[in-house]
Amino acid sequence: MSKFRINVCLPASATADVEVALTTAMAPFDMNLSADYNPDGMWDWWRIDAGEDQRFVVKPEHDGDPRLIHSDPDAVGYQRQPLRCDGGPRGLLDFNASRREALAQALSQWEAEQQDFQRLVADHPPAHPLTEFLARHAADPDIYPREQAVADHHTQPLVQALNHGSAWDRYPNLGLWVLGPNSDPISSFTQDPQPGFAHAEAWAIMATALLTLNGEWIESDQLGSFTDVRTGEDKYDAYARQATDYLAALDDDCIIVRLLCHC
Repeated sequence: MSKFRINVCLPASATADVEVALTTAMAPFDMNLSADYNPDGMWDWWRIDAGEDQRFVVKPEHDGDPRLIHSDPDAVGYQRQPLRCDGGPRGLLDFNASRREALAQALSQWEAEQQDFQRLVADHPPAHPLTEFLARHAADPDIYPREQAVADHHTQPLVQALNHGSAWDRYPNLGLWVLGPNSDPISSFTQDPQPGFAHAEAWAIMATALLTLNGEWIESDQLGSFTDVRTGEDKYDAYARQATDYLAALDDDCIIVRLLCHC
């Protein structure tokens, strides 16, 4: 069982009773729609809940607009926030502000990671990324097997530090790494951050799934009519880009609501 969020798109007429409109739109994807298995089932319960830190930004001039949709504080466990909502007419929501906030948050997180990483590097002998060990393996796989390359990478003191619980106390922004055959924290902390910033902006207003105005359920593993996948683009980025474009192109009076679903 797991939880995920979905952006549900509703026509302007849904303003009259959003709960009824949501119930109608979501009904075809109820896992318990009938006594038999529902092949389109995606959820067994849902509620209006964008997430405490994932709510839509409201344009300042629409603060307090009664058309804005808010989750029930008693149900979600946290209170309303100024200029934030769980849904409302597209024209009341500030997507650009959401992107700016997502970028600022990603930049702040990256700067904190880099500060801790530099402290980590200063506390340990220099370390090499996994790619260097794998290059040696590729040059002579019989003499230097991949397992040995991974082991040599993992035994470096700096990498070992990231695998130890004490790292969380001294370098809290680096996290605790559980090392696997493809783990390469050195490359992770030294790579170009720009793709990560672009990813944060791309997902600023996105949820795991999107329910379109015509009732199509779309997600990264089920792109449906979102057929524009660019060369070199993975399914997650293709989904985020096309779903964002879809939401941005909606008429101002179309309603977008973010739900928390359980399946």
